[in-house]
Amino acid sequence: MVRSRAEAIAREIAARAGGRGGVTCMMIDMEDESVTGPTIALHEALAEIGLPVALTLQAYLRRSEADMAAQVARGGRVRLVRGAFVGHEAVAFTREAEIKQSYRRLIGQMFSPEAFKSGFYPIVATHDEALHAYAIEQAEAGGWPKDRYEFEMLLGVREESARALAARGERVRLYLPFGRDWWPYAVRRIGEYPGNARLLLRSLLS
Repeated sequence: MVRSRAEAIAREIAARAGGRGGVTCMMIDMEDESVTGPTIALHEALAEIGLPVALTLQAYLRRSEADMAAQVARGGRVRLVRGAFVGHEAVAFTREAEIKQSYRRLIGQMFSPEAFKSGFYPIVATHDEALHAYAIEQAEAGGWPKDRYEFEMLLGVREESARALAARGERVRLYLPFGRDWWPYAVRRIGEYPGNARLLLRSLLS
């Protein structure tokens, strides 16, 4: 049963993605903490009927460890990001060091033996080279083939890092925001990583 027009649209997009083969899927993005629950519920509804969908989780949220554990258990696909929003301490890590520690813990879950056994697909979405190295270390320690996980980076940001990953055989996906709401999305990406301002400036001047 389709519960909303949004779910109906999401079903159609995911169904179209599913016919293309490979590691193609519909990636469900994540906004601020107030909509995390409903967003996960939408993902679950689509996944339960066999549509190729992936879920974004944010390292800055305290709940993400439990959410990640649930996705690992079901053998889902998760894109892990830092999170571009600010939350109060009851629900979010507010210091940069805490957020990075959370990201590392979540990488540990993504490349755990349980994740490998369940068929989970990790997507490490960061421009932080130290986190790239940690993810590769965890993957190699767990015997993960390079086609069983990937890195994601924003097109035009830290291109040398993306090339270096690809040169060592890592799977790298580049993404680019477009559409009428590209501006607020781009501003949030700058808040998440100030280096993204270069891409925004380049887009405005080109």
